[in-house]
Amino acid sequence: MRKADEMERYQADKSTKILSYFYSLALLIWTFYDVITKGEPGIQFIILCVGVIIFFISLRIFKKKM
Repeated sequence: MRKADEMERYQADKSTKILSYFYSLALLIWTFYDVITKGEPGIQFIILCVGVIIFFISLRIFKKKM
């Protein structure tokens, strides 16, 4: 298995960023739908919140290491 070169890492980073935006937006829309139809947020809201918390914790750790 070979290491990815700089261009492949850049492309993977961009793709991951777009994917995370999609998942966040999909979970947010699903949450709004459940709040409107059922009157309460479902498990998707918890998944969205945990994902945001993990993002900010990992961002803080990576910034601290640099």
